[in-house]
Amino acid sequence: MKNPDPGTVPEGALKPSPVNVRSRWLRTLNVTDAPAHTDRPHCGSIGHVLPFQESCRLARKYGFDAVNADRHFLREHGPDQAIDLMKQHHLKPGAFAFSAAFNACYSDSDFEQSLAPFEQDLSLCRDAGFKCCVGYVQPSSNTLDYYEHFALLRRRLKRIKPLLEAYAVRLGLEFIGPTTMRRERRFDFIHTIDGIRALIAAAHSQHCVGIKLDALHWYTSGAGLLDIERLSPEEVVYVEVNDGLDGDYDRFTLPEFQRELPGATGTIDLTGMLKTLDALGFDGPVVVEPWNEPLRKMSPPDAIEKTKIALDRCLDKANIVLPV
Repeated sequence: MKNPDPGTVPEGALKPSPVNVRSRWLRTLNVTDAPAHTDRPHCGSIGHVLPFQESCRLARKYGFDAVNADRHFLREHGPDQAIDLMKQHHLKPGAFAFSAAFNACYSDSDFEQSLAPFEQDLSLCRDAGFKCCVGYVQPSSNTLDYYEHFALLRRRLKRIKPLLEAYAVRLGLEFIGPTTMRRERRFDFIHTIDGIRALIAAAHSQHCVGIKLDALHWYTSGAGLLDIERLSPEEVVYVEVNDGLDGDYDRFTLPEFQRELPGATGTIDLTGMLKTLDALGFDGPVVVEPWNEPLRKMSPPDAIEKTKIALDRCLDKANIVLPV
């Protein structure tokens, strides 16, 4: 059974947070730039990519606590202008996209050449107050078996670690859970919480690398609440919420690139997930990542408003204390 339309939530749910109230959960709007090495808008952007000035204005209008960085804006205008915009709209810095050519689809040459631009991003974003960046690990490969793939990413993570340390930035790596994604290539690879933790530990990077936890990926990987309960608070860098499609699916057949707004179907136990993270002591950005075609077809303000209502509703249902 579907939950009521998120659009029926009272207008008061969209009131901005008072600036002087601190919540561990940063409701973060991500309608900024795409990650490096792709020409497609990032799915976390709810299908809309806006100039940073407009992102800040709409984040404030609809009551978000934070915005993600726009690396292109920072390169053109510098950290001070980004800081001024966020202050003007009473917003905190969220995260920025991991721009190193980290995954196995890139050659060693590509990876090495990407480190200088990545260090520039680290410097600019850190100076603007952004303390975490987020990326992902491909869950399969056509050319590398599991052990070769693991060894490659371990080497690359060890190479990146000194940069993260130098700029005091924490990297959140996302595992991709859906079985449908792993069937596309010959060799399976990391697609679980424990897989990401093993990679981080193998590179001795626990102090500067953690997990970007996506609700759909958590659910489709076969994990449960116990897998989150056993984490330490600092391991979770960034949280993404969404819901699975309604219909004839189970956790092993849900697609990656078709999702619903959080709480729309009740397929994923978001309440349990969020309560567990809150009890754990999670402290960081929470972002809606729906990969949802109807949302992409809306005007940006309508899509942002609908997204914020759905986000507030699922946090409220989990009894997470937020500024009012």
